[in-house]
Parts: sequence; C-alpha cells; structure tokens
Amino acid sequence: MCVFFSGGGEEWRGSITGTEAYSVKKSKIERLSRKNRDQTRRGKIDLDAAEVTETLHYRIFAATWNVGGKSPPSNLNLDDWLHTSPAADIYVLGFQEIVPLSAGNVLGTEDNAPAKKWIALIRKALNNLPGNSSSGSYRTPSPLPNPVMELDDDFEGASMRQRNLFHRRSFQSLSRSLRIDGDILAPQPRLDRRHSVCDRVIFANRPSDYDPNYRWGGSSDDENISGDYSPGTTAYCSPVSYGYRASSSIEDRERAGHSRYCLVASKQMVGIFLTIWVRGDTRDSIRNLKVCCVGRGLMGYLGNKGSISISMSLHQTSFCFICSHLSSGQKDGDELRRNSDVMEILRKTRFPPVHGFCDERSPETIPEHDRIIWLGDLNYRIALSYRSAKALVEMRNWKALLEKDQLRIEQRSGRVFQGWNEGKIYFPPTYKYSNNSDRYTGDDMNLKEKRRTPAWCDRILWYGRGLNQLSYVRGESRFSDHRPVSSIFTAEVESINHSRIQNMNCSSAQVDIEELLPFSSGYTELSFF
Repeated sequence: MCVFFSGGGEEWRGSITGTEAYSVKKSKIERLSRKNRDQTRRGKIDLDAAEVTETLHYRIFAATWNVGGKSPPSNLNLDDWLHTSPAADIYVLGFQEIVPLSAGNVLGTEDNAPAKKWIALIRKALNNLPGNSSSGSYRTPSPLPNPVMELDDDFEGASMRQRNLFHRRSFQSLSRSLRIDGDILAPQPRLDRRHSVCDRVIFANRPSDYDPNYRWGGSSDDENISGDYSPGTTAYCSPVSYGYRASSSIEDRERAGHSRYCLVASKQMVGIFLTIWVRGDTRDSIRNLKVCCVGRGLMGYLGNKGSISISMSLHQTSFCFICSHLSSGQKDGDELRRNSDVMEILRKTRFPPVHGFCDERSPETIPEHDRIIWLGDLNYRIALSYRSAKALVEMRNWKALLEKDQLRIEQRSGRVFQGWNEGKIYFPPTYKYSNNSDRYTGDDMNLKEKRRTPAWCDRILWYGRGLNQLSYVRGESRFSDHRPVSSIFTAEVESINHSRIQNMNCSSAQVDIEELLPFSSGYTELSFF
C-alpha cells in the first residue's frame, strides 16, 4: 500500500501498512491542527488587544508649595494658583511645611488642623473654576446588588473615622489602613513609621466591606470638614471601574458637563502633605490607590524631611505622584545629602502588590509605574555668591543661573535623577523671599534675616513616556518665603473599550466553534495507491 500525504506544503511517499498510515495521518493532522490553532489564537489575542484598547488624554495640574509653617487664613484666595484654562482633569497638589518643623510637631502628635484648612480652600477654589457648577449633584453609578451605600458629592464621608484614630505619634504608628482580602476589607497590622511605611488605601462600597465604625455620608460644605475628617491617610475612591468609559478627548469631557471635583486621596507626614483631586466623571476609573511614606529627617528617618508617594491606576495606566522635602543647606556638599535622600526614597518606597485586570500585577516601586511625576521642595541651590546670583536674577539671565544650578549639575554628572525630565525654566528663583514682599531675603541687610542665595528650590520633574508638559510656571503669592510652582501635563492613558469587547465576543465564539470542525486548520489528503 502506498500513501500520499500533502499538507502544509509538504509531500511524502512510501509503502506502509494500513495501521501505520492511520497513525501517520492522525499524528500529522493533530500536530498541524494544534500549530495552526495556536497561531490563530495568538493572532486573535493580538488583534483583540489592538481593537479593544484606546488611548485617552487627560490634563494633569501638578503643583508644589512650601508654605513656611504658616496655617492659611480662611480668606486666602487660591484662584490665581489653581485656575487654568481649560481646567485640568486631575489636580496633584503637594505642600511642604504645612506645620512648623518644631520638635513638638516632629516628635509629638501630628497637627492635622492646617491640612483641613488647605482641603477646604482647595475644594472651594476647584469647584469655583470658570464654567463649573457647584450646585449640581453627581452620584457614583454602581451595578452592585443592594444594599448599596450611595456616596456623597465629594467622597468626604468616605474618610470620616473617629477623631482619635489619627491623633497619634507620626513616627511611631501607622493610621489604620485597609486591604481587600477576597471580598472582605480587613485591617492591616500597625507598622513602624520610622522606616518606609505603605498603606493600601482602596475602599469598597458595600456596608459589609468596611469597618462598622466607618462613617459614610457627610457634606461637601467647607464648614463641615472640621468634624471627624482627618487627612492623615485618606482615600475616597471606588476600587473598581464600573464600565464607565472616559471620552477620548479632553474637549469631549468638557462638553459632558461633569464639573465637580472630588478628593480621592490625601496624606500628611509631619509638614509634608500630598492631595489628589479629580473630576467627578473620572473618579470611577481610578483604582489601586496606595500610599507610601519615607522619612529622611532627624536621625535619618523622622518625617520632618522625606517623601509621600501615592500610586494609582487610571484605566489601564499606572501613575505615581511623589511629594518630597529634601535636606536643606547651602554649604558645599549639601547637595550630596539631597542626592542621598532621592536614592533612599527610590529604594525604600514600596507599594503592596495588587492583582488587577487579567491578573496583571500593580507596580510595587516608583520606576515600575507608567507615568511618574515628582514634585516638592528639593532644596537644590545655586552655586554662586549672593551678589552674583542676585545680579543675574536682575538681568533675568536664567541660562547663566541654571548653569550653576545644583540639580542640573548633579543630573549632568549622573549622580541623581538619571533619565528624568524637567521643563525649561523661564521664571525667577522661588526662594527665599522676605515676609509678605517681593524682595529676596538679605536685600535690605536686615540683621534679623538670614541671607540666602536665591535658588530654584521648588521643582517638578517627570519620568516615563506618555507625559507631555504644556507649561511650567511659578505663582506670585506672598503667603510664604517660597513661591508656588505649577505645571500642566497631558497624559496618555490606555483604556479598555468595553463596547468593543462585547462586539468581539460573538466573533470569538464563532472562531472557537470553527476550531471544532474537522480539518479546519489546513488541507490534508490521504490517498491509497
């Protein structure tokens, strides 16, 4: 008996028995079928990923301000600082020295009162942005079965714990954090704040999922924030996205009419304070919120210096925002201490892992994130005498000043922030100003004032692709001896288009059925001679 086999472009002839011919046929068919089926599935996966993923663009307003240990008055106007046209989708606001860095504040009970005031002022400014309507109500859509607790306009109730929960030693204990464990939100053990401290700050929506002492509801009125609210460690965000798909352009979301801003996360460590606000129509797309603090102050670990980092995912793109206050000093060699602070922050910042979409793990370190923005009082100085630096400032010779800027020098030498980006600086140094004036400290030779060489202490850097800086400017508020610095970015965000997934399910089912049909993976012929 002679067998002829053709398939996959191959031919073979020979004399074999019937049993052998059947074995050859079966083996060859199975091998080719499996190979082509794998190729089909790989192609389908690649095609699916390309078809169901779309790129959205979000505007991010990032700002940093060292407020010199002063508590803000209730009439402090933040409009000039926060108002942009068009308004941003996300506001990332970092502060330093919201309390005086005294021994009592560093070693004693953390003072949350100034943070509450800043929260109230920020909310007032953001929800009075041109074109915003603060009278409207926005509720979180939820497909969860009853009972469902409906959130208020500002997520404020989501953070209202008992007041004494946050009155603790800032370096000895960690405010109670929560983690999702299956379908139960369980308390994390208390951690030592003397080293890197991380919180998983994702809260679910159902009464069975949260602490019975946890108060929901509340009001968005500024006056009511001073009740049980504490900014020690706070997050106000649903842990999952409920199928809401953001518009593919910023202009589309502007036209959608959702204008209220919600506080989604805030964290204080002594004088460092980081807070994140988003549009009401964006908050359901945020998940995997986590926070990590690294102390670099007294004895190398206390919180008068250091960083707060907040990690989150917006749709399928991970973000990390770092607010830091690095070591001070303008003596030669002090810049090396600041370099060391940066390296330790990068080394010690760790976020607890979270399994997300398709079992994808969330980032656990700062560099693992897709988009990273680092802001704060980095304290790098200008390596010139006061007179030389002041003369260049008066001539507005920013290029000559930047050649002596310690941060730029250290970056060029590869000693710090390698691969990080910073926009071009076209504004005067932001430090150090006399009280309530536009004069740099030392101009009038007042013996009570320490002369400080003007410097760009307050900086904003970014890392990773998908971030495009639109502006890099400073504000002119005389509230402190620092001027605030802000930047606007557009961020590319990958999002799953759920409507496309539904449309492709039918096609996927059809392919699976075809795979069950005989010889669906190629042409096979068995001939007997």
